[in-house]
Amino acid sequence: MPWRLKELIPEALKKAGGKEKLKRGLVLSAWKEVAGKELAQLTEPVALEAGTLTVRVADAVVAHQLTYSRLALLRRYGERFPGVVKEIRFVVGPVEAPPPPPSAPSENPEAARKALTLAQSAPPELRERVARAALALFRRTQGRPCPICGSPSETHPCPTCQRLLESSWVRKEAERLKRGRPSGLEGEALLVARHLARQSLLSEMEALYPQALRDASLRPLLRDLAQRFGALFPGETLPEAVRSLLAKEA
Repeated sequence: MPWRLKELIPEALKKAGGKEKLKRGLVLSAWKEVAGKELAQLTEPVALEAGTLTVRVADAVVAHQLTYSRLALLRRYGERFPGVVKEIRFVVGPVEAPPPPPSAPSENPEAARKALTLAQSAPPELRERVARAALALFRRTQGRPCPICGSPSETHPCPTCQRLLESSWVRKEAERLKRGRPSGLEGEALLVARHLARQSLLSEMEALYPQALRDASLRPLLRDLAQRFGALFPGETLPEAVRSLLAKEA
């Protein structure tokens, strides 16, 4: 009878080892979050047996470097799955390429923020209705905010930012910003130049990180990129793997 399914399923899972398989799957799938994006691209969790998580690494140098992060990784696993992962073992072998990231959601956070701001000026008893009406209006007439300038647009980047992205003048100013030099740009042009500088610095750090992990002589270059990024974007944090590697060198 249907009401007995609640009793039968746990027993069936126990007999088939379903709970252990589920737990193992959760631990393996959490590796990317525990290790961080950069390390996850160089590694692949392959097994969890008797509390030991086996992680495949592309080469022996990276595997050796990761042993210094073992305790931190175990601590993060302990926060998510207490008592499940007791040891991490790194082995050298081929690593599968990570799947492409999911597409961005279609929700419009900027429209929600503007709707809530507008609702604050309405009488308390009408704020919920005003917020709903304003949100519907913003969604329908303005489109989602441009990821660079924040202006509502049906295309992304917006037409203005797209045109500026193709400007050699703006790209030249972005290079100046990367090197810590001031720019004479203003408005959308400055936002686009900062966007280009940010993307370039992140891309260079991502490309240099695996090499710096293997070769300590490259870490000053990685630190220089990180310092320029921090000076240009003081409110943003560095990629976790880069921050962790540089912290060991401090």
